[in-house]
Amino acid sequence: MPNLIDYLEKVKELTFDQEPLNILDKVCINEIGYLTYEKWLSASDLQKTINLHDYAEGKDLNPDYSFMVTKERVELAKAMVRSRRFAGLNLSDYRSVLDKEVEKQFAAMIFSLPELDYQHIVFRGTDDSIIGWKEDFQLTYSREIPAHRSAIAFLFEHLPNLSGHITVSGHSKGGNLALYSAVQSSTALREQIAELLLLDSPGLMKSLLEKPSYQEVKSKMTVIRPQDSVVGVMLYWDMPAQLVAAEGIGISQHNALTWQVDPKIRDFIYVDQPTEMSQRLEETFQEWIETLPNQQLKQVCDLFFDTILDSGIESLDDLGIKTLPKLGQLLQEFGNLTDQQKKVLQDGFNQLLWIFWKSGNKKSSLPKLELPDFIKKLGELTNND
Repeated sequence: MPNLIDYLEKVKELTFDQEPLNILDKVCINEIGYLTYEKWLSASDLQKTINLHDYAEGKDLNPDYSFMVTKERVELAKAMVRSRRFAGLNLSDYRSVLDKEVEKQFAAMIFSLPELDYQHIVFRGTDDSIIGWKEDFQLTYSREIPAHRSAIAFLFEHLPNLSGHITVSGHSKGGNLALYSAVQSSTALREQIAELLLLDSPGLMKSLLEKPSYQEVKSKMTVIRPQDSVVGVMLYWDMPAQLVAAEGIGISQHNALTWQVDPKIRDFIYVDQPTEMSQRLEETFQEWIETLPNQQLKQVCDLFFDTILDSGIESLDDLGIKTLPKLGQLLQEFGNLTDQQKKVLQDGFNQLLWIFWKSGNKKSSLPKLELPDFIKKLGELTNND
């Protein structure tokens, strides 16, 4: 089925006068927010407004691919910046921070189309860093994470300088940052935002959905997620999402380049209902958050991710055949946990699995869930070396 790259092939020679800016264009702009521009552009260039079409002209855009900078995303970017349609697309105010001390992964930037007086603030979702994934987990028990504060500061710094139609968007954690920062900003700044585009992103804590500031932005929100969403059903929403047909199942549908489009009508292909699995996951995540005390969720998070970091694994790109020594160290680190630490991890994850099982077996009695002590087995394996 056609995807965003196929759509761009259809419209690459069409100006915005010939074919108005649409939802597919906006999602394409959001997607190229995942590219690591600091590896292509100098620090001084990133302080300026860069026309991406002019920059790319005559250059071979072949970066090192990674978990975040995928071949498909690079192909999408190439199709955009080399097209007539996006010849005027500019990048400015790029910021990317990975701070291990405060456990923050944050990136934001502004894309603009001057001919339309269109400004698009993009908050990047989770990258390949373990710190970024730990920060995601912190959303389950923390009202505010470090990246939230950075997102609020980014809007405070840049929104007053923008005019025209302003879209604020994000995919995955980026959508959560976009929504949270809008809700927590001043009324004057919220009024500047014309649209909040939230793409398969976690919702908010229940308490934030009750704030008057959330109600102020609710009418500006467009929530899109795939039919078999995993990430987008985390936390809480009080408005329905537009559900998109997508290739693959489960977490593979988190990638917006798997979302099916209809190039003729310049829109996604929508479906009426989520899958049963996505519905069960939504119920599971919410009950898990409500069942486990915040302190226990924090303990599970800290133990799990800090053990990974202690093994020398700092990125998802460190997980693979070429990094077997680090994987061996990871097993050793889990094996070295105390019995109490292992119990905290097992109890937390057992509870999650129990709730998920229960969501699909509501009419039957709950058997005792006997799971193998995975961490104990890892410890036995490493101690037998």
